[in-house]
Amino acid sequence: MQTLISDDAPTFKLLTDELALCWVHEERHYKKLTSKVNDHQKLLEQFLDDFWVTSRELLAYRDAPTLSTEQRLRSEFLRAFTTESGYQQLDERKRLTATKILELLLVLKHPELPLHNNPAELAARTMLRSIDLIRE
Repeated sequence: MQTLISDDAPTFKLLTDELALCWVHEERHYKKLTSKVNDHQKLLEQFLDDFWVTSRELLAYRDAPTLSTEQRLRSEFLRAFTTESGYQQLDERKRLTATKILELLLVLKHPELPLHNNPAELAARTMLRSIDLIRE
């Protein structure tokens, strides 16, 4: 298989030449962050807003890819995921995401790729649920 879009499970790395990571799965790591500190909650909310702005910009790139836009998006990704916020857990999570730049930005190399695999995942779940119902 040439390219696969998945979550970050190590198993998938053995199945494909190029692995693109699903933005929806990546965002779930951030949803798990919880803080009782109001300022931290605001930092996380702002970061998640920016996360989805980046996602929308990548979707727009798919429709009209240019070298200058690619370079800008790479630069923005690095800035977003390497800038310290002061919220330790958020900054640690951002550092982990930054290490996945190649997989999360594979769409810049292959604009035909979707940014997430949710339709395929939902279809697989539906199929498995149907099998479960038949067995019952």
